[in-house]
Amino acid sequence: MLGYRKKSFADAHAMLTALRGNTTDLATLKALQQILCREIIRTEKKIRELKAERKAVLTTGGKRAKRRSSILLARIEKIRDCAYVWRCFGDAIAFSYMDRFALKQTFYSTEHPHEKQRAGFLLDKVGFATEIAYLEFSLERKTPALLVDLTDTIRHGDVCLMGEPDPFLIEVKAGHELDRRGRRQKRNLTKLREFFENDRAEGLRGAAGIRRVAPSAPGQDHLEKLNECIAEAMKNGHAVCTPAVGLNYVVMTSVMTSDGPEVSEILDRLKLQKAWIVSLNEFKIERRWAPYYPFILSIADKDHLWGFIRGDVYILVVIEQDRLCQRERLRRDARYKQRTRCWGADY
Repeated sequence: MLGYRKKSFADAHAMLTALRGNTTDLATLKALQQILCREIIRTEKKIRELKAERKAVLTTGGKRAKRRSSILLARIEKIRDCAYVWRCFGDAIAFSYMDRFALKQTFYSTEHPHEKQRAGFLLDKVGFATEIAYLEFSLERKTPALLVDLTDTIRHGDVCLMGEPDPFLIEVKAGHELDRRGRRQKRNLTKLREFFENDRAEGLRGAAGIRRVAPSAPGQDHLEKLNECIAEAMKNGHAVCTPAVGLNYVVMTSVMTSDGPEVSEILDRLKLQKAWIVSLNEFKIERRWAPYYPFILSIADKDHLWGFIRGDVYILVVIEQDRLCQRERLRRDARYKQRTRCWGADY
């Protein structure tokens, strides 16, 4: 279904690319959110239409009605996939401005250690116009802001201010009185805000005390190698690269011919012992990518990204557990020897 929206996809990708090059371009930030908002509402209207048609079909009964109902249900799921891709663009905006580890905190409930329920339809939100007004108010005052309902990772608040690495979440209400749900939402945001401001919180996700500690070493990624691997696969049908010890990327495309190798043959070439194989496509298909770094940002080329979304590019991440453990043992031993040398031990 996304194939019919390729122009909107190209426009959104171009705006996101421009925004990553200049995060102070708030006009582009607003225009990108307008595209996402229109496309998500379009999917919601179509889902409503198909649900109504399916309900009418089921009332007639019979095998033909069941067959038609199954077809309509499959179309509904494909349209939901489209809405998910647009929200992944919203996640890409958030991850372009804010810290990826801080954003993970907004994915989970503040009351239990599980993900928070997804938001409903934008069409059903009575105060959505008020949220848009607050967004425009923030952008006019040179503060980058994002509508939370355009994302899949951020599950709290209505508008997220992105002027700092930590998200600043705001609940926007049209009225002056808070009902029971509104008071609960306010408590949840207070817990998150306490955590972001003090690097600790009491009672967050049911824990007696949670502290945030900076990582001891900067994070590493191999996105450049991944994109090179995809480019090679687009030419040859498949490609394999090993950007680090114990880490392999296997990329296959729809241009693989019948004379090309099977997946099992490609994996056999790696001579794996104990391996953990992760299919990135499955995460996308099952809409389980959040709260990880968005694939919209990981795959740089527009055509390659389009192919991944459409299923024409298939990516496997192969992690060799034994080699990773061996590498860590060598690092540990090297640190131990260095430490003992400093204290005068003789080797």
